[in-house]
Amino acid sequence: MDDKSIRVAGPPRHAMGILAAIGPGIIVTGSVIGSGELINTPVQAAKFGFILLWAVIISCVIKCFLQIEIGRHAVVHRRTPFQALNALPGWKLRGTSWIGIIYMIGSVLTAATLVGMMRASAGIMHNLMALSTSTATSLNIWTVLVFLIAWAFLWRGTYADLEKLIGILVATFSLSVIVGLFLLQGTENAITWQQIRSGMTFSLGDGDRRAAAIAVVSLMGALGATANELFMYPYWLLEKGYARQVGSPDDEGWVERARGWIRIMQLDVTACTLLATLATVGYFLLGAAVFHGRGSGAPTGDHIVEQLSAMYTESYGDWSKWVFQLGALGTLFSTLIVATAAFGRMWSDMLISLGLVGDSPSTQLKTQRTVVSIYLLLSLLIAILAGQPPEAPVIFGQFVAGMFCTPLMAIAICAMAFRTDRRLRMSGATAFFLVTTSLIFVGCVAANMIIPFLGKN
Repeated sequence: MDDKSIRVAGPPRHAMGILAAIGPGIIVTGSVIGSGELINTPVQAAKFGFILLWAVIISCVIKCFLQIEIGRHAVVHRRTPFQALNALPGWKLRGTSWIGIIYMIGSVLTAATLVGMMRASAGIMHNLMALSTSTATSLNIWTVLVFLIAWAFLWRGTYADLEKLIGILVATFSLSVIVGLFLLQGTENAITWQQIRSGMTFSLGDGDRRAAAIAVVSLMGALGATANELFMYPYWLLEKGYARQVGSPDDEGWVERARGWIRIMQLDVTACTLLATLATVGYFLLGAAVFHGRGSGAPTGDHIVEQLSAMYTESYGDWSKWVFQLGALGTLFSTLIVATAAFGRMWSDMLISLGLVGDSPSTQLKTQRTVVSIYLLLSLLIAILAGQPPEAPVIFGQFVAGMFCTPLMAIAICAMAFRTDRRLRMSGATAFFLVTTSLIFVGCVAANMIIPFLGKN
């Protein structure tokens, strides 16, 4: 980052200025509310009913401490994720921390979710407007078109464009799930308070507890700010300009400015967490009420979103399908865009750290475009040739995130947090919740290693 371009400024103090400063969290929300919430969450709700509601809520809320601390470190020290990881002790390759390298290897597997999102988006567009009398042909054409639209938008690659687009899409799917819950209450699948209370008992139910425990791990990896969202958050903070406006530690008033921008960042994370939790719980309740409630089984296949929209059309007619499907398209496309953009930045950051590419703005943009093109093209080819239903790669990628990437990221963030400048470090209470969060994720990994050896009940 060029120090000559830094414009030191204090944080906004009025409501409009504060709202304008919120943005990185909105982009994270656009990625958080995606395939996990729209596909994995209803699928697990259909299998297990309301009983796992507690896991959904915890999965969304618990990671806010991790997001705040990686954000604090970025604002205070003006470091990208790889720069922050490289400052930690431990083995390094060409000056690059083993944590970052191992994480990126695992992130390749989590990118399987891009395939599911691309195919499910194509399925929505086919449902709204078939381009061929052959369903397979129409789906393939729409998959190519989704690829081209995403690639064209990401080629420009600017933060400002990303923030505007994702803001619109977040508003679209948030409104959609609220309207969906309202419409559901007028059907035979209306949700009762008794059902909600049954989901807050911290139970795995009376059925296949091994499968339920695996579902909890998958939800932990899929919901809220997952490992990739945590890793990408500093990029959006830096590009928004939080750290630039804090200035240098040698500047007068640096500590107070940093504290002010940290408070803005915390508000940004809070808004992200609340939006993500409300939308995720909404999707879970819809899936549990409709699919589990009537015993119709979990939705599946290229038309998974059309199956989900049936919860409205059966009671209100075809017009209501648009409510859900447009919201679903906004959900999936926003995640596809943000996740792919983040992968471009993550790989560019690592390659710069390894000294394999230069760090000039033009070189960074070129590297990001190359990575984005590779990810989208591979996702397109797999989506068309593999023939897997959208939920299969989504659940696989998110299980890897929950099993491996999120615990690794949690431990790394803990290490970063305790190395943040002492004048701006987290409070004792925050440190307690941060460490507790990390232990929970490590415990999930340990539990999942034990679960396969247990009986079904």
